[in-house]
Amino acid sequence: MSTSAAITGVGLTTALGAGLDATWEGLLAGRTAVTDVAAPEGLYPGRGPTPAAALLDDLSDVSAFGRRRLRALSRESLLVSRAGLLAWQDAGLDAGGAPAPEDLGVVLGTSGAGLTGYLQVLHDGLTLGVDLVSPYAGPQGSLNAAVSDLAIAADAEGPVTTVTAGRCSGAEALTVAADLVRTGQAEVVLVAAVDVLDPLTLGAGAGAGAGAGAGAVDASAGGRSARPPRPFAPARTGPLPGEAVVVLVVEDGGRARERGARIHAEVAAVSTALGVTGDTEGEAAARAVDTALAAAGLAPGAVGFVCSSADGSVPVDRAEAHALDKTLGADTPVFSACVALGDCAGATTLLQVALTAKALVDGETPATAGLADWDPALPQLAVSDAPRRLPAATAALVLTSDDRPGASAVVLRVPR
Repeated sequence: MSTSAAITGVGLTTALGAGLDATWEGLLAGRTAVTDVAAPEGLYPGRGPTPAAALLDDLSDVSAFGRRRLRALSRESLLVSRAGLLAWQDAGLDAGGAPAPEDLGVVLGTSGAGLTGYLQVLHDGLTLGVDLVSPYAGPQGSLNAAVSDLAIAADAEGPVTTVTAGRCSGAEALTVAADLVRTGQAEVVLVAAVDVLDPLTLGAGAGAGAGAGAGAVDASAGGRSARPPRPFAPARTGPLPGEAVVVLVVEDGGRARERGARIHAEVAAVSTALGVTGDTEGEAAARAVDTALAAAGLAPGAVGFVCSSADGSVPVDRAEAHALDKTLGADTPVFSACVALGDCAGATTLLQVALTAKALVDGETPATAGLADWDPALPQLAVSDAPRRLPAATAALVLTSDDRPGASAVVLRVPR
């Protein structure tokens, strides 16, 4: 898929703070935001707190498009609707140029939105009795709840879709949104991604995720990671879980310029690829990168820098190191925010996209947190443990890998 869809609005909150600027400043300052987080009371009895990157701010002061009766909404729905309003305002749509309801679409990517609510309904029904379960709780315990609530809040009557594809969920959502804009099915699309620290993620324990490997978890610490994540290091311990919500406003580039909107970046291409079990050379990731560059009409040398999803897990780091070495070579600057912000599951790609758009505008990339010794089994990449200024870049690559295995590549371009 290739399109010139423009990103005109960004709304987000992460473990480093509310808003793109707060998150960016935290990354530049080298901060990480890991705390001990416990699952909701009763859902995982006997489990102690787990180190994770929890949200600092649930945006409770944001009016969620002025919608009432918010107490009935799940946490994910609240977050998405609040971040959606921030993105709407950032795009200037509150000041004019908003599309008609039938021309506004909403697409959401997630791995497990609604899971906590679903588990809470089962828990309350079994322990308290079905008569004490709120009738609002059931509908909120589903993957579709958050996108439906955002569509209602934003008065969207165009296409409304939820997609789920692990860490690449945001890329799939962006593909759908760009296609809606390109084909004229919507003038403007709210593209959202959300995943929070659900009880299953916390119950699994930090460092026990994808590719943690033997000895990565210190059992005497109640399942806590024995060491912080070290991307591309020889003894990688696996990622720490994180949570985030991101909403982007995507619209036709011509429409955005006609109404005088600020364009954060243009989406030149999005590509996703599925791999095969046992892929140790990053074949799916390399295929996603090659396809995206071809669709965008760019040579590898045109990519100014890469935002990687490396998070200290064996398969993800390995796939991306091999793929980037094959497709772009060893000299292209690479950074990752996934250690500082945690593994944000289905919100990962859109979070990377927002950060990459910021880096394109500012001409600077933050440090890759946790960078230490390089695994000699991996190709060497140009990754830095400090912020770095870059020569003026016109295009950048977002690479997200998943241990399914699979990968996605997004090419962003400076607005023309």
